[in-house]
Amino acid sequence: MLPIRRYTINNLRLLYSNKVNILYPNVVNYYATTVDMDSIINELLDRYRNKNKSFIDLKMLPIRYYMDGTTSSVDVSCLTTEELSQMITEKISKKHDRVIRQILLDCRKIRRFIDETTLNKLFRYYSSMGKSDMVNFLQTYCIKTDFNLFKRSGYFMHFTAKAECHKGNSEKGLNILKECYKNHKNLRSIYRCIFKELIQDTVLNRSEASLVIFKRCVIEFSHCFKDHYPLICFWHLCWASTWFSDQVLADELFNECEILRDIIRDKSTAFTITILRNECNEDAVMRLLQAFLKFDMIEEYTRVLQVLFTFKLKNNDLRGCMEIMKNCEVLGITLPAHQQGKYINMLISDNKINEKKPTEMTTNFKFKF
Repeated sequence: MLPIRRYTINNLRLLYSNKVNILYPNVVNYYATTVDMDSIINELLDRYRNKNKSFIDLKMLPIRYYMDGTTSSVDVSCLTTEELSQMITEKISKKHDRVIRQILLDCRKIRRFIDETTLNKLFRYYSSMGKSDMVNFLQTYCIKTDFNLFKRSGYFMHFTAKAECHKGNSEKGLNILKECYKNHKNLRSIYRCIFKELIQDTVLNRSEASLVIFKRCVIEFSHCFKDHYPLICFWHLCWASTWFSDQVLADELFNECEILRDIIRDKSTAFTITILRNECNEDAVMRLLQAFLKFDMIEEYTRVLQVLFTFKLKNNDLRGCMEIMKNCEVLGITLPAHQQGKYINMLISDNKINEKKPTEMTTNFKFKF
């Protein structure tokens, strides 16, 4: 065993003390270095902020970027009329309402007027969508830019009426349309078209409450203004409908309005031909025949029955023709000779076809006891 000298022991003590200091640092030394760490952290944060500023400049991004997907605004004063109309049409297809509003605001500031076709397109679009606020905004734009067009077009109030009806306020919209019809006689043809569109939309969308309101309104139009076009449009759409409630409304109008019966009496042949050719709706024709019989309109009944008989002959409907012939015998109605001749030829050809069919002899049978 080697003797341990004094300098060796001192060296071991020094190594041990250094190891302890490394594993368990002095608290005083820890607190002494906090100031340096804070400065380092602040410097790193400053670098991070400067780096983000170099990549994104918020001043270059307008607010509309987050709303409608546009990255820059457009100077409308530098655009031609065709370019401006094309841009507005594109925004309509993309449904960028805020961008369109901003374009119109810019045009209003510099009193820049867009062409009348594009303006009507905007009015039709927003009124069909039921956006009465945008319709009012367009009216304000027209007042500032071209008041003569605004006045000549009846203040575009018919689009307000259309927007209110599509929005669900049928009574309010129809009252507005009635005032337009009363005050602007030169625009009544446009108002009739609007009325027809509203009636068609109401019948197709199955709005029962709106149907009652429209029924009352068309009768008022017929009595007050002697204009029966809305009345006949409403009756025709309900008559041609496949829904029972619409058919009931058509029957009620036919029973209540004498003027409507007179119009249908004159146009019955045209109505029947149109509905059979376009829709093949025989049920509507049969209901019209029943209505004519109810009011003893035998002459009109005969004309409609002849059109229906021609339709049956064209489709080789032998059974339908036979039913019509029986009905004529009961009512004492005589069909034209050429129709009777075609019916006889159909009967003969049908009998020949039945005679040519061989009878099948079945030999496979069993006696049952």
